[in-house]
Amino acid sequence: METKKIPTCVDGLDDVLGGGIPAGHVVLVSGLPGTMKSTLTFAILHGNARDHGAKALYVSLEQTRKSLEAQMAAMGFDLDATRGDVHILDVGSIQKELGRSATKPWMEFLRRTLETKKEIDGIDLVVLDSLEALEVLAKFEDRRSDLFAFFEWLRDLGATTLVLAEAAADLPFLGADPTHGRKDEAYLADGIVELKMHQISDVDVQRRLRVVKMRGSNHLTGFHALVFEDGRFQITRVISL
Repeated sequence: METKKIPTCVDGLDDVLGGGIPAGHVVLVSGLPGTMKSTLTFAILHGNARDHGAKALYVSLEQTRKSLEAQMAAMGFDLDATRGDVHILDVGSIQKELGRSATKPWMEFLRRTLETKKEIDGIDLVVLDSLEALEVLAKFEDRRSDLFAFFEWLRDLGATTLVLAEAAADLPFLGADPTHGRKDEAYLADGIVELKMHQISDVDVQRRLRVVKMRGSNHLTGFHALVFEDGRFQITRVISL
């Protein structure tokens, strides 16, 4: 039986992925700051809600809902078109519910919130921004075990999840191993999408995307140019070296 694929609604990306993201996968989206991880993943949520009526949740652990909405509106997304289908849960809302006590079970509350959201409205797609912020807030004790349990829980939730993670800052600018320093999540995730900035001249850089792995997919493995113009992403073949 063929695995159901979730379209990305990004021009050219489904071709790279071999038809889309396998439904229910937990996918790591890795890159240095400025590689547009947040904007790309939001575009996937927004496009699926707009074009396919998908129910989506963006969990922002680094920005407030107001800040994220302002950022995405400035990038050209019509937030009103998906107001009822793309919801944003920010860390401020979570902390307000929990209070400031360090003894409160933060991860338990996050799980309960997502499960309740699924029961009431349904959840097809989730973005978690970011893994680093989650580790700080949840106070992981045994990182590998805690990540394994969390990723398994995300799969049981039944949604397709994109987890944002920063690439290691100490790696060379022109090409980083996306799994360096991230062996646990790299092995545990069903897929890895790497974003990077590639220098193409003395003064110009180009954003690029590579699908490092995607279980259950016959995906392309090389780098492709990631272009963002007029509020839309496009994945194209790399011309300049």
